[in-house]
Amino acid sequence: MEVNFIGPLGKVTGSCTWMRDQKKGWSFLIDCGMQQGEVTADEWNHQTWPFEPSEIKFIVLTHAHMDHSGLIPSLYDSGFNGKVYCTEETAAIADTQYRNSIHLNPDLFNQKNIDGIKWCHFKKEPILGSYHPVDNDLFIQFLRTGHILGAVSVGIFWGPPRSPEQRSIVFSGDIGPQSEEHEALPTIRHFMNPGKHNYAVMESTYGSTNRTSTEKDPGTRRAHLKSLVDRTMSNQGTLIIPAFALGRSQDILFDLHAIAAEEPDQYERIDFYYDFPLGKEIIDRTAPFWSKTESNLKKTRPLWLGKQIFKLLGLTNNDPEHLQQAIKAMLSISLHQDDPDWAGLEGGNKIAENWKPIVANNPPSPDEVASSNRPTVIITGSGNGDAGKASSWLSNLLTKDTTTVAVTGYCGSKTVCGKLLSIKSLSIPNRRMSENIIEWSNIDRSVAVADIRASIEEIKGYSAHGDQEDLLNWALRNAIDGYLPAGDTFFLQHGDNHNRNSLRTALYKKAQELGFNIDVQLPEATTGWISLESSESAHRDADFELIMEMLHQRPELKGMIREKEESQS
Repeated sequence: MEVNFIGPLGKVTGSCTWMRDQKKGWSFLIDCGMQQGEVTADEWNHQTWPFEPSEIKFIVLTHAHMDHSGLIPSLYDSGFNGKVYCTEETAAIADTQYRNSIHLNPDLFNQKNIDGIKWCHFKKEPILGSYHPVDNDLFIQFLRTGHILGAVSVGIFWGPPRSPEQRSIVFSGDIGPQSEEHEALPTIRHFMNPGKHNYAVMESTYGSTNRTSTEKDPGTRRAHLKSLVDRTMSNQGTLIIPAFALGRSQDILFDLHAIAAEEPDQYERIDFYYDFPLGKEIIDRTAPFWSKTESNLKKTRPLWLGKQIFKLLGLTNNDPEHLQQAIKAMLSISLHQDDPDWAGLEGGNKIAENWKPIVANNPPSPDEVASSNRPTVIITGSGNGDAGKASSWLSNLLTKDTTTVAVTGYCGSKTVCGKLLSIKSLSIPNRRMSENIIEWSNIDRSVAVADIRASIEEIKGYSAHGDQEDLLNWALRNAIDGYLPAGDTFFLQHGDNHNRNSLRTALYKKAQELGFNIDVQLPEATTGWISLESSESAHRDADFELIMEMLHQRPELKGMIREKEESQS
């Protein structure tokens, strides 16, 4: 078996890894994603592949985000005709996204290539953790990553089972900020331990970032959101929350329901709208999946639903009736205010007692809200403010001093929300001196920074990506039998080179503290094929790697070492 890292190397988007065993006739991909926001995006998304698509036997998909899944339909157009192995949840979300992208990227998405996808879901229970055969002596294992609904790490095992000849590699996919002891996101459950493998392929998106405990605290995040809702009520204004359709907007909706349930009388005077057709479609299509459970020899727990819901509502996750109430609360975020079928929750605390759907039906137009004094909260897409409904809301309301825009995640500096964050701390007089213009590609409208009177806020805590600490906890985890590395050799991808280098240094440091000898490699586009069978991937000395990394970061040390040697000679 050998592996070829096609992408992303030194970039964050465009995941695609090619594995093959020519003797066995195996040739398959782990993910096949679009580049988004990269300088090379157009070239990548319309590339001639380094493989013959018709010779790829299957694809294993870690999750539905387009930077991991977005080129699968067009690969069928190029001759691929194999199965796509993934969770049922991932297939449903990806299919919804593809169909909503036909009008945006008709050269990549069309009715025929979407209908032709051969989604394949494993039936053996438990779905997560079991070894699923896809050929003789070739197995796939899925493990939850705590990133979004349906997202998994992928273990590939080859060779006779339970024999010394069997080897394995695990692909992290995207790892969420969700360890078992510290679940942070409102809805999704923690990541599962990846197991022990010969090799581990890791994302490094936030490999250099260490968030503070405050930034990771769900209560702090919810309190910040509450303060913005309260401000909106006080000034009879509008709170606009651009959000991504998958995961982020559902988390925000859940937190808003929690805020309203804490003080129901106070928030009767504010209107909540979810003006996000794609987000609503994803919520409705994924609703049945939240009731799934998983069992082992000791207990049964929700498959995807996180502990935060139970904790917030005063419920326990080991009571069957409490599980049903938690699921009911989760599903309520897709219902409209005064839904005739809503009967309330049973059991739990005061928040559970007051819990009810809060989203009003039929969102008004931006012009209607602009001329109204009714306090209003709008959750809308896109998450970076560039397109979708967000462009209409922002272009109409940024000039009002009663408007607040809450950005809830990373946005590139060239995006609309990125530009808004850059003026977040500018006073109105300083904004008025600016000559910059904010424009949208999907509407014929622009707003001068000099005219923006809206308050710009950034709410921390909604990121579905783990930071360096979370990545280390996944890679070098505290298992029942002590700390174990996910792999003897790590390959770092899905991050720029700064984040890859930082994570490599951190992995070596923690491994050394724990007494492990691991090898951490940073594949490049020129690396080509790496054998997973021979001694080519044998361990390098960890101390040597740390020294080399230190010399890379502090080149002046080379001269100091040379002077020291000369003084002693």
